[in-house]
Amino acid sequence: MGELAALLAALTWSATSVALTSLSARTSPVVLSGLRLGFGALVMPIVLWASGESSTIADAPLSTIAQVVASGALGYGLGDTLYILALNRLGMQRTFPVSMALYIGLTVVFGVLLLNEPFSWGLPAGALLIGVGIWLIVIPAAADAPPPPPALAQPEPAPVLVQPAPLYAAPGPAGYALLGGVGITWAAATLWLAAASGDLGAIAAGTIRTPAGAVALLGFALAFQRPALAAPLRNPRHVGAIALAGLVGTTIGSLLYVYAVVTAGAARTAILSSTSPLLALPLSVAFLGERLTRRILAGTLLCVAGIVLVVL
Repeated sequence: MGELAALLAALTWSATSVALTSLSARTSPVVLSGLRLGFGALVMPIVLWASGESSTIADAPLSTIAQVVASGALGYGLGDTLYILALNRLGMQRTFPVSMALYIGLTVVFGVLLLNEPFSWGLPAGALLIGVGIWLIVIPAAADAPPPPPALAQPEPAPVLVQPAPLYAAPGPAGYALLGGVGITWAAATLWLAAASGDLGAIAAGTIRTPAGAVALLGFALAFQRPALAAPLRNPRHVGAIALAGLVGTTIGSLLYVYAVVTAGAARTAILSSTSPLLALPLSVAFLGERLTRRILAGTLLCVAGIVLVVL
């Protein structure tokens, strides 16, 4: 069941990334990430009560609770916010496969080094394929560079709270830092969760992690981005879209992900999660209007092949 949960989590990530890419052009990344986690966290106590795992929280040591909270703040609070920012600046076709490849590769490599998971020669071979795939995705040929989206006339422009960068901008130093930051924070949070969860149930761990990220982000937005926090709340359709992304991607997706990590292990969850970039490509073309180039397709396939070699 853990393997099936990992596959379903990959499906929810792909679908949610489409919504987040669209929403990121209208919402501050901190606010979008915080509200998404907040809406998702509202449902989790009900899921926890229905699962019967609430007793595992009461029985867990304080150190375990603290580390699960910290992993949630790191992975959801920081990692997801960087991911949303990268989606807005670099587009889904570049951000998703590169972030997933770095996250999975780092999770498995440091799982070997820190958690005593077995080593295989697929690690260096897979790392090479991932490196080539990332290079193809983030450094496209000039002939493959898609044109910028046409400017849309707005008779009465709304106040701009966050000025989005061009969706298809080629990654510069800041873009590379964003992609690297996403992979590093996601991997660190996953390893931390795998090492610290102990006897804590999967749903109980997810119920702790998600509110931790939401509180951290919404607290930051309340202190430093109050206008940006209030802006989406004035549009019911906007709030509804964020709430749906929170329910699907955060509540359902994160619980499936945590369940997979706890029951199937970090490495096995990583390899099954590697299917999500392949699903993300047709979704980005169908719903976001992004143009699928040969280099992006080849790079994504190489990243997935490298991930498979790394975790086998």
